Amino acid sequence: MPILTRLTLGLLAGSLLACRKMPDPVAQEVDQDPVRRHIGKDGTHFEASLGDARALPPQFPPHLQLPNASIISSGQIRDREGGLASLILQTSQPLEAIAAYYRRTLWGRGWDILSDIEQANGIRTLVFESPPHPKKPLQQAVVQVGSPRRGPDQVEYRDILILLSTVSPSATAEDLSAAKLTPPTSP
Repeated sequence: MPILTRLTLGLLAGSLLACRKMPDPVAQEVDQDPVRRHIGKDGTHFEASLGDARALPPQFPPHLQLPNASIISSGQIRDREGGLASLILQTSQPLEAIAAYYRRTLWGRGWDILSDIEQANGIRTLVFESPPHPKKPLQQAVVQVGSPRRGPDQVEYRDILILLSTVSPSATAEDLSAAKLTPPTSP
């Protein structure tokens, strides 16, 4: 009988603990910044975000985000020379439709197509360069469409990696050496 009583009391105590009010998980996430930030010792800034485009710089061209694609992650690295922004998307659109969207959209905005290579394993890489502009930095965009894979719903998905590099025209060798001597600041 004492064993049965202890077991009953243990189960009762366990159920009381399980039924207590747990903290609201949404309220905890609201207090935290969804963008992870880090400043390197040399002053280089790193930012990353999962599931959204919040880590992208404000000048990231919106037309690089393929319509009807889910955002997996975003990020950027920047220093005095310029920066590199990345965006990973997921879509069930076919390879030709994705490539056609980027060729049509970027070329229509004056970007030059530097390369369009399709590999045997279904990966396609497109490279574009922005038109020269006296007041805007030069940009290059690499759009790499991954090989297809089946999701749990048996739909064929592709990941798209977009890398956008920007070179600041005002960066000089003196700026770079000053960046190495300047101590980093915290965000």
